Amino acid sequence: MNASAHAQRIRKLLIANRNEIACRIQRAARTLGIQTVAVYSEADAHALHVQQADEAYCIGPAPSLESYLRIDKLIETALEAGADAIHPGYGFVSENPAFAQACVDAGITLVGPSPQAIADMADKARAKQIAQQAGLPCIPGYSEAGATTADLLAAAQRIGYPVMIKALAGGGGRGMRLVMSESEFASQLHSAQLEAKSAFNDDRVMLEKAIINPRHIEIQVLADTHGHAVHLGERDCSVQRRHQKIVEEAPSPAVDNSLRARMGEAALKLVHATGYVGAGTVEFLLDSNGDFYFIEMNTRLQVEHGVTEAITGIDLVQWQLRIASGEPLSLAQKDIALTGHAIQGRLCAEDPARDFMPQTGPVLAWQAASNARTDHALQVGGEVSPWYDSLLAKVIVHGKNRLDACQQLADALGRTTLVGFEHNGLYLQRIAQHPVFQSGNFGTSFLAQHADALLAPQNTTPHLAMLAVLLAVRPPSGHRAWPAWMSGFSSTGALERPVLLGHGDKKYALRVKSLSPQRHQVEGLPDGPVAVELPGSPAQSALVNGQAVRFQHWQQDMHQWLLLNTSPQALCASNLSLQSAAAGQDNAFQPKVKSPMSGKVTQVLVQPGDVVQPGTVLLCLEAMKMEHRITVKHAAQVEEVLVQVGEQMNVNQLMLTLKEATAPSTTESSQTTV
Repeated sequence: MNASAHAQRIRKLLIANRNEIACRIQRAARTLGIQTVAVYSEADAHALHVQQADEAYCIGPAPSLESYLRIDKLIETALEAGADAIHPGYGFVSENPAFAQACVDAGITLVGPSPQAIADMADKARAKQIAQQAGLPCIPGYSEAGATTADLLAAAQRIGYPVMIKALAGGGGRGMRLVMSESEFASQLHSAQLEAKSAFNDDRVMLEKAIINPRHIEIQVLADTHGHAVHLGERDCSVQRRHQKIVEEAPSPAVDNSLRARMGEAALKLVHATGYVGAGTVEFLLDSNGDFYFIEMNTRLQVEHGVTEAITGIDLVQWQLRIASGEPLSLAQKDIALTGHAIQGRLCAEDPARDFMPQTGPVLAWQAASNARTDHALQVGGEVSPWYDSLLAKVIVHGKNRLDACQQLADALGRTTLVGFEHNGLYLQRIAQHPVFQSGNFGTSFLAQHADALLAPQNTTPHLAMLAVLLAVRPPSGHRAWPAWMSGFSSTGALERPVLLGHGDKKYALRVKSLSPQRHQVEGLPDGPVAVELPGSPAQSALVNGQAVRFQHWQQDMHQWLLLNTSPQALCASNLSLQSAAAGQDNAFQPKVKSPMSGKVTQVLVQPGDVVQPGTVLLCLEAMKMEHRITVKHAAQVEEVLVQVGEQMNVNQLMLTLKEATAPSTTESSQTTV
């Protein structure tokens, strides 16, 4: 049993987490009359969860290893604040048995299961053994303590490819790699171990037979300290990228009442076998034959808990707190009904057009949709830093049926305004609108199979035309050389004003011709001339090629952001009009390799004098818990290496210098190229 078995009602709760989940727990605690204590790193000093707490304490510098993962600081702060309980949220220390034990030792109630239950389920090999003993179906695999690379390779040969490499000490897709053949086993093992070491400080891995394109189904459970447990149905988390969940829903379109009952029964067997207390999730893979296999148990609240709350009407966080206070569950299995359909989209600071590279920057504009539940901690003037996970907000809708929920999610994403850095809002909207997703007939390969449609370039012509006119007719304050009413005219007719815009890796040399104070023509775009009619007042409406649009425009130094009502994604372009024209061609050789993001160097794979071919990986960066490979676009010779493993990079920081070499051919790469 955990410390809550003999706990009294919680009076003061320390939340050992940050961002949206800390705010979510605060809301539940306030409803129950519980005071909240926030902790924060130096990077989060002005964060929303800090502002909304009754008390807040700084626990260290920005790196999570020096703050949110410091068990000693968390316990020390809880004691100093007089907190009688700690809620770990998800991530960080939420599935760390050492933290759970530290709470017990300090006499603090952990809102969660016992240290033993966490330890049993955190070790994937041990969890699988317990699950098998409890009668749950499991996937064939290999998980021996102290296994060498040779042992793992031999085991993979016995199991048969494809195999899945999984970190023993963690979950959430970290340290997980799909290996299709023996030729790629060593490199994928090395990559998985590096990521596992970084995420969990433990590079041990296990192997499992890979089930290709299954559905990822998880069962939500609640268990009290009095031996009573229920399940709240399933969530379908099959929409995944790199084993990271992107869109989650409840119930699953692939699960009927009979299958739900069998999966729920299996999940409760594991709950009773482990003496589990609190909210937890038992995860399964469901194959095309309707057979399911246990993969892991998450001994914490899930990111996607909101969709279960929507269809059951049960507040999971409140029940976590009530169970930790020793209350018995008043829920009976027969009384739990699933109503309608709920879907969640994870809004993340990552750029789908650049292989989902993590993004950082200021929040210039933020407005949650009024027709959805949005769990977030965003605020205008805040900053998205490189130190933590890229998840910013969860957009949750609840419809009368699945198609209604799909349509609601697409609409809500279109009504969500987030400006200041690239994000995946349009990508999520395209998922919600995709006919295969709406059909409900898909597996975990959905995103990869439909990548061309989901990642198709956005039509930027209206945005670029509007920006060109705005910069020519309404230039930034102090940049106008003549009165507005004279702009673009001469005694001999309309003048063409040049506007040079940079977007992505392309430059657009545009010409704006004002036909009247309101009517303009933009030339130089790939699709031909664009007519823009802009009211003389600062009204945020216009006609672009005769189509009515509403727009919002922000300026951030030389960057211009434009959001049209036709898309949830604002376009960012650089105003290069005052820059020298001798900037080189888009595909020209670049001798300087600069960091495309803020992140930590995890591998340096070249040294001065090396000759590299197109597609060669130069180094690897870790940002927002994900590894990113920096590759070279042209044949080159390495001149200088200016970074070392462990060094923290800033955006555009110089890392390597190259000199051009002749390449026999060009290859494609899905990685970041320089």
